[in-house]
Amino acid sequence: MAQVPVINELLPSGPGEDRIELFNPSDRPVDMMGWSFVVNGRTHWFESPLVIAPNALAVIGSRGPEAAGPRFSLPRSGGSLLLIGPDRRTVHELVTWPPLRKGIAMGRRVDGGRLWGYSLDPTIGRSNVRGDYAERSLAPPMLARTEAGVEAHAEDGTVIRYTLDGHLPDTTSPVLTTTLPSNAGTIITACAFAPEAIPSMPIAMTCVENEECYLALGAAPKDLFDEVTGLLSSSPQANFARKGKAWQRPVRVELVQPSGGWSGIALIAVSGSGTRGLPKKNLKLIAEEQDLALVENAPSEVMLRADASPHAWLRNLFMEAVAGSGSFVDVQPSIPLPLYLNGDLQGTYRLMPAKNSAWLRSLSGAEAVDLVDGPSARVLSGEGDRYRQWREAMEQRMPLDSLAALMEVRSLIDLACFDLWTGRADHDLNTRCWRPAERGGRWRWILFDMDLWAPVEEGTVERMCAEPAPVAPFLPELLAHPQLRDELLARMSAWLASALSPSFAEACVDSLFATHGRLMEADHARWRSVWERPSPEESRKEILHHIHHRSQELVRQLAERTGKPVRSVSVRIRPPEAGMVMIEDLPLRADAIAAFAGVPLDLRAQAAPGFEFVGWEGYDQTGETLTIDPAQVRSITALFRPVGDDQP
Repeated sequence: MAQVPVINELLPSGPGEDRIELFNPSDRPVDMMGWSFVVNGRTHWFESPLVIAPNALAVIGSRGPEAAGPRFSLPRSGGSLLLIGPDRRTVHELVTWPPLRKGIAMGRRVDGGRLWGYSLDPTIGRSNVRGDYAERSLAPPMLARTEAGVEAHAEDGTVIRYTLDGHLPDTTSPVLTTTLPSNAGTIITACAFAPEAIPSMPIAMTCVENEECYLALGAAPKDLFDEVTGLLSSSPQANFARKGKAWQRPVRVELVQPSGGWSGIALIAVSGSGTRGLPKKNLKLIAEEQDLALVENAPSEVMLRADASPHAWLRNLFMEAVAGSGSFVDVQPSIPLPLYLNGDLQGTYRLMPAKNSAWLRSLSGAEAVDLVDGPSARVLSGEGDRYRQWREAMEQRMPLDSLAALMEVRSLIDLACFDLWTGRADHDLNTRCWRPAERGGRWRWILFDMDLWAPVEEGTVERMCAEPAPVAPFLPELLAHPQLRDELLARMSAWLASALSPSFAEACVDSLFATHGRLMEADHARWRSVWERPSPEESRKEILHHIHHRSQELVRQLAERTGKPVRSVSVRIRPPEAGMVMIEDLPLRADAIAAFAGVPLDLRAQAAPGFEFVGWEGYDQTGETLTIDPAQVRSITALFRPVGDDQP
């Protein structure tokens, strides 16, 4: 150690960037060129001169003025670091580090010494002095709810301190020596303390009665409710347009589910624009100390959707269910659950992944994605050249096969169908599309914020066609392109006869209401004294009215705009239990299809187990699949028989 440089200090994911400090304990300069270091099996080479003077320090990995050496990553979850000599085989040093929270460095207690320690005040770039580093970094205590109350356990030689109001415990907080009462609405936040040790990360527990699934957050009250700087302030001085890192606050997170939960540390922020001025706001959780494990495919950021506008909760859940029944748009899966903040019930929220590039990369398996947002096609990730290429192809009315090479045609078609059926008032603002940033990657659309529906009789088709600038779902362009127009009309007929058929859609609403009615009632009870909102039953009646009256009006508008008369095609299955018919790859849920004359419709017969398809009655064609013109076919029956039955 007296002859070669040593690893003196390391800072995983510290302020700025991961950093490693080297110390030269010898009496002569050392040039690191040709040396290498290995982080968790990955080798990094010093490819240019880096001379460390005698008894001097060098920092590698920083982006600051002292930057030197190769770039690398030191995961806070722990790992190993090897320093390899210029002969490429001699391991001069091996250092391992345990899981460390953000801002904690591990270093020698004196420069070049043998003893290591931990510090909340890293000395990267300056000498380590005895007393700067603690002997150990404590693990969080364990909290357990028993019949007697909440018990806590921690490492030997530690003291557990706690708070009951969301504040982080410090050395002045009371010591937990006995069992604490587990009264509903209590939030217990605990930390372990010991001499010559870094205090532990906090652990929080919210006491909740009669809930198997809930999300609980704990934060310093001033971070939430300070009149000027609080995220959730109701003061006239509050600024609901605030964004950015300055308006993110640390929060302890508990997710409790029957299948297993998760607890950790994150940052919380107010999200979106629609609810910023309302008492109940959309929230966002952002990973800081560790990856989030709250919902699948969302390690870095999750949303807590408030659904605070009238009827929003049931509308969004309904459209999520419809889109999940065979659409080509992408939808954030959501988990409805009660949210507690410092022990207080905040009503019902929907937990979902943020619609960002991290979610889309996980969804697609692509290493990178191009992500475009809003009517101005603002590039959020990647580059916009491919998007401009697609837009130019649409404007030039390129053939369908050329467009299909650039985009998932049915993704845009399905977005248009849903926007038209709901009459979404803010369709132009709530638009986001993406593609895998790789050869052959095609544009797809994300469906979100489906809460602002138009009245049943609203002239949505004319309104969307009168947009002064091209905006999603690009209805004028779709209707002006003969092939895309027919694709849209056929797909609309299919949706209105499948998931949006009145009987099936009503059953879906009833199922959602039966499953989540208690949560809806609890949310209404929480907020009804704060501002006026429709009751859950009023939301149910409103959506059922839309379901039973919107389709006929929408079909009339499309027929008038395109000049394609509406025709009713009756479709039957005989025997009824023997199989089903797919229309444009969607399961037929109605006895009749409202179709457009001259627009081809694809049908496919699908036999149930134990049955086989025989043929079509009412149409002279064999085979399970066929294409019909609604102007020529008024009734058709799919015939099935038991397997092995030779009778026609």
